[in-house]
Amino acid sequence: MSRADQPLHGDQPVTNRRERARLRREEIILIASELFAERGYRGTALADVAARAGITEPGLLHHFGNKAGLLLAVIERRDLDSEAFAMELLGMEPADRLRALPEFARRNRERAGLAKLFTVLVAESLEPDAPGHDHFVARYRALRAIVADTIRSAQEEGLTRAGLDPETKAAEIIATLDGLQTQWLLDPEAVDIVAAVESYARTLERDLTGT
Repeated sequence: MSRADQPLHGDQPVTNRRERARLRREEIILIASELFAERGYRGTALADVAARAGITEPGLLHHFGNKAGLLLAVIERRDLDSEAFAMELLGMEPADRLRALPEFARRNRERAGLAKLFTVLVAESLEPDAPGHDHFVARYRALRAIVADTIRSAQEEGLTRAGLDPETKAAEIIATLDGLQTQWLLDPEAVDIVAAVESYARTLERDLTGT
């Protein structure tokens, strides 16, 4: 029996093709992430991504459909790390979540490219018709809800001042952390992101407890 006549074992060739396609897709997402962080979404052409990936533009579109589809894939991939950390926070006691904030700053410092990508994409998604607008609106709503629920739980346990409005405080906390990250990205020699978040966490703990 010739090699061509030999039966295939299961769907291994199909699986291999799918795995190669998956790995190729991940490679393109990584390349697009780097370019979006460097030039912004609007300043990056599909041809730029395709050229760096070593494929044709139609080949790139085969994986993502259009430029907006590529952007959403980049955003979703970037969010995986943040979602994993959020799940870690949810598994902690309310009193421990605040003390974990500097760890998130350390992770961002080690992944400066991803932090920059996030900041650039948020800035480019402010207009309602921007491809990433709805995603970031939903993301910030979910993040505010997580932080507000943490404050509310701490209030119920008597760990946080009862007079605080959880939703307002949640927005303030997220805004402060985002602002510190932006200043660090702009001027990393002058702003130590970990030290800044550690200092803010101590101030925030005093504010929340009233001590």
